[in-house]
Amino acid sequence: MLNFNLKCNLDISNFCTLKCPRCQRARWNDPKDIPGGHMTVDQFKKIVSYFRYIHFCGQVSDPIFNPHFIEFLTICKEMNKRGTIHTAASQRPYSWYERAFDANSHMRWVFGLDGLPEESCLYRINQDGEKLFEVMKTGAKMGVRIEWQYIVFSYNEDHIDEANEMAKANNIEFVVNYSGRWKDEDDPYKPRNPEFSA
Repeated sequence: MLNFNLKCNLDISNFCTLKCPRCQRARWNDPKDIPGGHMTVDQFKKIVSYFRYIHFCGQVSDPIFNPHFIEFLTICKEMNKRGTIHTAASQRPYSWYERAFDANSHMRWVFGLDGLPEESCLYRINQDGEKLFEVMKTGAKMGVRIEWQYIVFSYNEDHIDEANEMAKANNIEFVVNYSGRWKDEDDPYKPRNPEFSA
């Protein structure tokens, strides 16, 4: 018998524009060598029918780069499926995000913005954090559940309270995460405060 309460995490692409130093993508010297590809609509329909909740959380990709992603969101809405989108890339135009939010307003969006918008790019290399924060504000205004995922690093550990206030002022949930992906004790990204190191 099938358990329709199951959750599923999908990596629906193998593409990302960011160069986060501790990402699994960093294991490959050339992004063209990263295995996988874009999940098709037919493949997605087969998978989604077995699960009630879908996590779009790439391990080597950002889900927004699958060319069928907005269609996936529409399918989830039509099939009454809930889900979460984990994203940190900012290379889609504002209009794309608005269409995605409109396609399925019941999805939760988790944005990886590690620090204040202008400093997140210190880890999320190639990210336009200021643009992404505006996208987050737009989603919240459209009634979409928006979460600001803030991983604590050395450069942002003193800005947590300020970021939390910015989130509150814009109806955005604020979640602080602690990493353990440090190379060693002298890792330049590792917070100075030992309470912030996993």
